[in-house]
Amino acid sequence: MADTSRSSGVLTASAVVATNPCRLKSVHFSVFAGGPDVITIKVWDSKDATTSGNTELARFVVKQSQAVSNAEYDMHGVLAREGLYLQIANSAGSPDANTIHAVSVEFN
Repeated sequence: MADTSRSSGVLTASAVVATNPCRLKSVHFSVFAGGPDVITIKVWDSKDATTSGNTELARFVVKQSQAVSNAEYDMHGVLAREGLYLQIANSAGSPDANTIHAVSVEFN
């Protein structure tokens, strides 16, 4: 059988992606950090928005000097024992008008 995956779809804010054990296959993102913004994208082994005591599975940091970042990060089916929580944060709090970000998480 083919190695198939589910997708979170394109997300622009933090979200619970899966509430059950699963395998993290990959993370795709397109980010442009405008002005002083620094965008941090994290994927947690968590079935809800709780991160305390949970395992951070991946982290990406994009700042203005990197211009546009389009990337795919292969996680090779890392086991998430609780679920998946996507956390997207902007260091500036109020994003620069030019800041954009979109993330999708693939899992099975």
